[in-house]
Amino acid sequence: MVVIVVLGVMMTLIIPKLGNIGDANLKRSSRHLTGMIRFLRDEAQAKKTVYRLRFDIKGGNYWAEEFVVTPDGTGEFKRLQTALAGEGSLAGQTSFKEVKAGSHPDEPYILFTPDGWVERTLIQLRNSDDKLFTLIVKPLTGDTELREGELEER
Repeated sequence: MVVIVVLGVMMTLIIPKLGNIGDANLKRSSRHLTGMIRFLRDEAQAKKTVYRLRFDIKGGNYWAEEFVVTPDGTGEFKRLQTALAGEGSLAGQTSFKEVKAGSHPDEPYILFTPDGWVERTLIQLRNSDDKLFTLIVKPLTGDTELREGELEER
């Protein structure tokens, strides 16, 4: 009988906390995206090259690409394979709702230039409870800010 009472008390304390798992996954995803954004901005400045962070909205994945000059003198973006900037994915049941960046709405990516400029971007994330959050990427610094709700471009 005592065991049942103890289990009941524990369940009463633990079950309300389980609702926070969706928020925890969303915050973990936003931290990883922030780290990737900062890394690519710093890398673009240090190596004086152009990078971009591409997004697969439906799959919940994202990856870094580096602009390379081909032997015929043209250029193309190639997927970057490093320990810090490989492919990432959103945690748990977090998903992308939308990524709004620059003048290319049909191709979701963030561009990083050698002078440290980052495209202003709004990354809209949805957690497992269908709550919306917006990760704002600031253009001059590459800093990010996570806000609850769906923010519109201004």
